[in-house]
Amino acid sequence: HMNQEHTLCICNHSGEVDWLMGYTLLERINGLTGCKGLIKQEAKYLPVVGWLMWFSDYLFVSRSWKKDQSTIAKTCKVWAGYLPLHSPNYYVLYAEGTRFTAAKHAASVKFCSERGIEPFQHVLYPRTKGAIEVISQLGGSLGSVQNVVYAFPGSNTPTIKTMLAGQSTDIDIYFRRIGADEVPSTDPAEISEFIVQQYRTKDELLDYHKTHGKFPGPTVPLPRKIRSLVIFYIWALVTVIPGNGFMVWLMVNECYKMLALITLVYVIGGVVANKIISAAVMSKASSYGTSTTGKPDSNSKSTGA
Repeated sequence: HMNQEHTLCICNHSGEVDWLMGYTLLERINGLTGCKGLIKQEAKYLPVVGWLMWFSDYLFVSRSWKKDQSTIAKTCKVWAGYLPLHSPNYYVLYAEGTRFTAAKHAASVKFCSERGIEPFQHVLYPRTKGAIEVISQLGGSLGSVQNVVYAFPGSNTPTIKTMLAGQSTDIDIYFRRIGADEVPSTDPAEISEFIVQQYRTKDELLDYHKTHGKFPGPTVPLPRKIRSLVIFYIWALVTVIPGNGFMVWLMVNECYKMLALITLVYVIGGVVANKIISAAVMSKASSYGTSTTGKPDSNSKSTGA
């Protein structure tokens, strides 16, 4: 059913780059152009990346339910306009709202224990308000909901910086399809319970992965596309090689002012790139578990790209 229907993907937030791995997967099944999701409001101001998300009708949230409720409803109406189209769309939701860390997990465990709920071991208790709104708006028109589980084999979890440094990584991604007829879409309490149950399932699957080093069921490897490599080398030929040649020409002809100007542009580009990386670090993006009520905020949001 992948790439054959409109689907809502409910994902766990295991690290800084799991969202990037999700994009990579969609690119390999030709589904990236139909990807939309919930993401923190600050991301839309990021150069290039944020602008692309804005033009792609991503849903930007501010972490204030009073502000976000109307925004979610308005954006979901825009998303609903894509549903009659034949090209499948993937609506991505990280109901935990933030990356899994030891501190945030402790807050999640405390929240569950105080309410007589069995604590999750590998995920955070989900924030369901935003998810309820999204499913209420789209649920009746979706082909399915996909329970998506990310897990990094081994003990090393990659970060934005390690990937930019050229360190390769592996990831296991588990999909469990839930047909639209099995997804509640009208009763908020039922939708909330449905979301919590998906994270309970994620917790069990991650426990299995930790024990066995893989998820249950058949494995489907997704090899790299030759097309991506060709595009990379084309851009290298168009930009890097001519650029370096121009720099050599400037040095040979002693055009020092132009060299200084280009160096300044590179420095500014480095600063901008560093800001993008800082904005993408999930540990700085949420105050999960630090509200004055001593419990995780019930607002659902995502801090993806």
